[in-house]
Amino acid sequence: MALEESYNKDKTLDIPYREQAVIISKDGFYPNRLIVFKGEKVRFFVTAVGVESACFNIPDKNVYATATPQKIVESEAFFDKVGVFQFNCPNNTYTGRVMVLEKASDKEESARRGLASDAVKIWKPKETPSEWVQIKREELKNLKGMGDVMDLDNKED
Repeated sequence: MALEESYNKDKTLDIPYREQAVIISKDGFYPNRLIVFKGEKVRFFVTAVGVESACFNIPDKNVYATATPQKIVESEAFFDKVGVFQFNCPNNTYTGRVMVLEKASDKEESARRGLASDAVKIWKPKETPSEWVQIKREELKNLKGMGDVMDLDNKED
């Protein structure tokens, strides 16, 4: 959150902006799964490696870019709806998708959602029907003195 407050402080954008590189090879798109937030404009930088030519096509967004080795092609799309948008290369069998998520409305919502690293797996066989439970790391500190609790992510327990 500190980065949001200090980085490019003098610049303001009307629309959130993201840049995403996409590489097309003989194995398909890399990456083939992209995540963006609703309301963002995304500029795609597309290139090909190991194939003579390929393309990057998002039919629902009227995006089409022909990629060739040693050249980078740019294309833009604005994602104004939550959902999954497929991208492909009609000349090949390459596919992928852009998942558009709703952005947290404010910092409290972001904090409520938490980070994936804040969740830990613990083992409480006597108290739960399922032996594996995920809780927040801060809650684990409260349970440590109660016995029968093992932090499976911590190698020291």
